[in-house]
Amino acid sequence: MIRAKTIMTENVVTVNETASLKEAANLMLNKHVSTLMVTKDNKPIAILTENDIAKSFASKKAAKVKDVMSKNFLTISPETAYTFIIKKLKEEKIRLFPVIQNNKLVGIITETDIVDATRDFTRFHQIMQEVILAVFGLVTAFFLLFFSPLGQSLRSSLA
Repeated sequence: MIRAKTIMTENVVTVNETASLKEAANLMLNKHVSTLMVTKDNKPIAILTENDIAKSFASKKAAKVKDVMSKNFLTISPETAYTFIIKKLKEEKIRLFPVIQNNKLVGIITETDIVDATRDFTRFHQIMQEVILAVFGLVTAFFLLFFSPLGQSLRSSLA
């Protein structure tokens, strides 16, 4: 069974709650991410999204991450099943799961990770089908050559 630890991104981009929203926005731009984990002592305490920053800039109220971050978020362990992750992302209408082990942030699974993993699993499945068909073809040829009347006739004419 595929587990979270197999598909998670381990190097999570994080930000401190005391950082300015400008710093957080620049970090998102430079790291090409749409969400930052807000951590304290490597423990996740909140999530900051592009939408959080956009709403803040639109209202011109908050200047710090702590003023707009979302403290309510779901987490998973490295052993969480891939199928459960997909189900929960859909049910909860969320875009990511922080992966927590021993109360520490060890990774993150985003929609992009799910798409990449699904593509990889699909490609693996296609390759395995090709291998199975090739092996089946060889086994069939072997049996035809050694056990069919045509194969016996062919072998005796070559002898």
